[in-house]
Amino acid sequence: MNASPSKYTSNQKLTITIDGPAGAGKSSAAKLLASGLGYVYLDTGALYRAIAWKMIQEKIDLDNELKIDAFCQALEIHLTIHGDKNEVWVNKEDATPYLRFPEVTAASSVISSMRSVREKLLSVQRQLGEKGGIVAEGRDTGTVVFPNADIKFYLDADLSIRGKRRDKDLLNQGVLTELSETKRDLETRDRQDQSRSLAPLSAGKDTVIIDSTDLTLDEVLEKMMHFISERVACR
Repeated sequence: MNASPSKYTSNQKLTITIDGPAGAGKSSAAKLLASGLGYVYLDTGALYRAIAWKMIQEKIDLDNELKIDAFCQALEIHLTIHGDKNEVWVNKEDATPYLRFPEVTAASSVISSMRSVREKLLSVQRQLGEKGGIVAEGRDTGTVVFPNADIKFYLDADLSIRGKRRDKDLLNQGVLTELSETKRDLETRDRQDQSRSLAPLSAGKDTVIIDSTDLTLDEVLEKMMHFISERVACR
């Protein structure tokens, strides 16, 4: 990386959030930002995906909110963080290897709008970030999970670019897909995330919006670093 996050560190332990749609580059940027600052990296989406994976395993009807409520009440979920890797354990089973499977992605989008699921995970996420020194990425980290975060970013990109990025990610995981299918899945996910009544995907008014369509990862990180340095200097 050309950008050097460490030169922007201070004695303060900031809470930084990065939200945005799938394929915008949130995970890559968040991991590098957290690593450079010496912060904890939190992938909030992994928690939703882990619950979705377990529901698929248990054959829980995703249209039956009563069953989902009961399922969540009995659920044990634990997140361990090793550098930029988040491991999620559900009822003592490691869900991490399955989190990016397309069927898990689709199911996680459905359950993310359910109150019982969100309430189950909100305390887990906030506990991890209560002392600051964290970079949290997801879809509502700046608007709901950490509404008082010190710095909030919203990372976006054109659908065609996001589709290519997601295809590449899936290929790296050994999952073969068609680009047209990937783009349709992203469109569906966008629509569901943006239109849900509970914590919809959006950029808050106090959020820095970065369009990564024509930017490299280095350039995205440099923009974030520049803003962080300015914010820290003003404190």
